[in-house]
Amino acid sequence: MTSMRLGVIGLGSIAPFFLEAVAADAAWDLTAVCDLDRDKLAAFAERGVGVHTSYEELLDSGTVDAVVITLPNDLHAPVIEAALERRVHVCCEKPLTVALADARRLQQVSRRTGAALFTAFHRRYNRHVRDLREQLPSASHIASVRLRYHEKIEEHMGSDQWYLDVARCGGGSVIDNGPNALDTARFLLGDLVLEDATIGNLRSGVEYWGDLRLRAVDGGVPVTVELDWALPEGETKDVTVRLKDGGVLSADMLAGYTAFKSSLSHEYRGILREFRSSVARGGAHGDDGSAIVALVEEAYRTARRKEKRPRMADPSKGPFAGRMVKLMYHSRDDRGMHLSPWGSRCVSAGAVHELVTTFESPRRTGEKVDRVGFLGFAAFDEPGVIERGDAFCVDGRVVGTVVGFDECHAPNHYNVLIAAGRQLTATELGLSVGTRIEFRENTELEPS
Repeated sequence: MTSMRLGVIGLGSIAPFFLEAVAADAAWDLTAVCDLDRDKLAAFAERGVGVHTSYEELLDSGTVDAVVITLPNDLHAPVIEAALERRVHVCCEKPLTVALADARRLQQVSRRTGAALFTAFHRRYNRHVRDLREQLPSASHIASVRLRYHEKIEEHMGSDQWYLDVARCGGGSVIDNGPNALDTARFLLGDLVLEDATIGNLRSGVEYWGDLRLRAVDGGVPVTVELDWALPEGETKDVTVRLKDGGVLSADMLAGYTAFKSSLSHEYRGILREFRSSVARGGAHGDDGSAIVALVEEAYRTARRKEKRPRMADPSKGPFAGRMVKLMYHSRDDRGMHLSPWGSRCVSAGAVHELVTTFESPRRTGEKVDRVGFLGFAAFDEPGVIERGDAFCVDGRVVGTVVGFDECHAPNHYNVLIAAGRQLTATELGLSVGTRIEFRENTELEPS
C-alpha cells in the first residue's frame, strides 16, 4: 500500500507513542500536527510538517487523509465529527466519547461519509495478551477471568492535568483505565454485559478506584475488572484466567518491559497497523469502541446510585463518640431480635441506645438474630449518624462492625447490632461506666 497522509491532533502525554509508531511504519506519512502549545509545534515545523493551533484549520488544509486524535475526552466527539464530515479517517485514543449518544451519532456519520472510525485500545495488541488468547480453551472450560489495572495516575499523566478534572475526563479510573481493561476482556472473551459496579476513593469528584463485575455473553464466564489510580509506586497490568479443571493461565502485560511505559511501543504500532487495514477495507470500521463506551456509561450509572464509597481518601463523616452509662453482663441464644430495614440511624444529642454484639451476620430485613451478647447502654452528648459498616471501637480499639439495628424497644431506644466474632459482654471488654465508645466510618469496604 502507498503511504497515507496522517495528522496528529493533540500533542499531550499519549501523542509520543503514536508519533514513534508513525515513524516506524512506511504506511504512514506524518504531514500535520495540531496543538494549542506553540512550543510543542516548533520542532515539527523545522522538519517541514504542517503545524496548526486549530483542528478545523488542520482538517481544511487538504494535507491529511487520516488523523489521530489524542485530546481530552470531552473534545473527542466534536473533533471526530468534524473530521468524519470532511471524509477524513479517524483513529481516536480511547474512550471514543464520554457519552454513548455521541458515539452512536458518530457511527451514523461514519457510515454516511464512508470515513473509518477507529478507537485505539492499545492493550489488545500487547504480545502477552495475544499469546494468552491463543492459549484459551472454549468458554465452557473457563471458571473466571480477573483483570487488574493498577497505577499511580500522577506518574502517567505528565503535564495533562485534565485527567483529574471530571468535567474534561468524564470521571476517573473507570473511564480512563476502564476502556483498556474492558476491551482486553472483550478481545479475549467476546461481548460483555455489566452485572455490577462500585467506585470509591473519590478525590474532587474523580474516582481513583473501581470494581466492575461482568459476564461474557458467550458462555457466561464471570469477569472482574479491578481499577486503581492510587498505587503507591510502580504499576500492575495483568490478566488471570482460572480454568474449571483448576488450571491457571495468565498474561502480565508489562513482563519483559522494564522501562516505564516501554510496553507501549509495540502496542501503538499494532494500533496503526490495524487502523491502516480498516481504512483499506473501506467504509466505517465495525469495532469503533462504542460497545466499551456503553459499558463505561452503564458502570457509572450503576456505581453512582450506591451510597457507599470504598477506600475514601477523606471520610464522609467524622468519628461519632459516646460513653457507657449502663453496663450489661449477660448473653442469650434465643433473643429473637430482627434486622430493621434501615441502613443508618440518626442519633440526637442526649440520646441513649443499647449496644449488642453477635457473631451472626444478618443481611435481609426481618432476619432473626438470636445469639447475642449485651454490652449495655451508651449516651451521646452530640448528634450524629451510625451506619451499617461502621467500625465499633472501645477506647480506640476496633471491636466489631455495625451490621444493623433492631427496633423492638422503639421509640424508647434502638439496639445497635455489632458483629464481633463472638457474644461479647461488658465483662469481656472490661467496660466501666464512662468508658468511651466510638463509631468510625469504614473506608475499606468490600464492593457491594
